[in-house]
Amino acid sequence: MSASHLPPGVPMPPGPRRVLPVLLDLGSCGGHRMVLLSLELWDGWADLRFARFDAGGGRPLKRRVPPADAWSVWFDDDPVEVFDAVGRGERAFSNGEVRLTRVPRGGQTLRVEVTLIAEHDPLRGSIVVPDG
Repeated sequence: MSASHLPPGVPMPPGPRRVLPVLLDLGSCGGHRMVLLSLELWDGWADLRFARFDAGGGRPLKRRVPPADAWSVWFDDDPVEVFDAVGRGERAFSNGEVRLTRVPRGGQTLRVEVTLIAEHDPLRGSIVVPDG
């Protein structure tokens, strides 16, 4: 039996409230590029969808998906718990989602850092969450 991928006490809603296109290129590390694709807003949590792909580095990553502890996320300057990070793919291409325990409000700045390779600086980026 596997553990729940939802934060404790959060019921499964019928669907997301909103899906916001992001397309934020966080840059490259060790020949691998990380792009945030979208932000799904659910009742009680949010998912950041991403793609990570080989950008000519020729060095496969140790993991297909950066684990939850490789991610740091803030809404404005307030840290947000990363509950889970899951995905699929191979060492040259993977995609997945990072589950956050809270949902950002419109107008907040969403900041993200992710460490792809331990001995390298994390990749960073930010967006302002649209109102609506």
